[in-house]
Amino acid sequence: MLKLLSLGLFLLSSASALAQGVPALDVFTNPDGAFHFSYPENYELLSGERILKATQGRHSGFPVCDFSKSLVCVIYPIERLGNDKVEAVGFSVDIVPLVTSESDCLGYADRFARSNDEHSQPSRFSIKGRAFRHVSAKRKMDGHARSSDLYRTFLKDRCYELHIEVSFADEATAQPRASSKLPEGAVADSARESLRLILSSVTFGE
Repeated sequence: MLKLLSLGLFLLSSASALAQGVPALDVFTNPDGAFHFSYPENYELLSGERILKATQGRHSGFPVCDFSKSLVCVIYPIERLGNDKVEAVGFSVDIVPLVTSESDCLGYADRFARSNDEHSQPSRFSIKGRAFRHVSAKRKMDGHARSSDLYRTFLKDRCYELHIEVSFADEATAQPRASSKLPEGAVADSARESLRLILSSVTFGE
């Protein structure tokens, strides 16, 4: 029943799904039951030690999952993109360490204080009726670039942060006057949209 409901979400969320055929889905449920989501079965699911050990794309300068705080990660099969500049694409659910209040969680004060990323200001976002705060971020370093969409919610004294990450090879970042624009396009947007379908299926228990 859970797979059927999740499949309905995928079909409603993407007009192209019918034209491309119905994807076969798996469901991940966190061991503590705090959340679950659906994902295409041909995407790689990483949890526990596999987040650290498994290969995440083509020698990505920026990993799309943080093994130190990610509870689970889904890796998009970048081979289908046919674009060598896209190094890795992933969706993950993290626990933000040392953030124990809802205001601190949703305000992103911890991230703004310690990160060198370019950030947008937090904006309201809803997934299945649950309130989130969304921030987009960009970062460049040593021939690599990363684009991130972050979604935070607070539940039972925990700050959950959902990520959609796309990392690129970007030779321009090695230049002293590199543009702040990331090397994105339709290819990266297609991968990102696939992960947004996973995002739309995330359900938290109360």
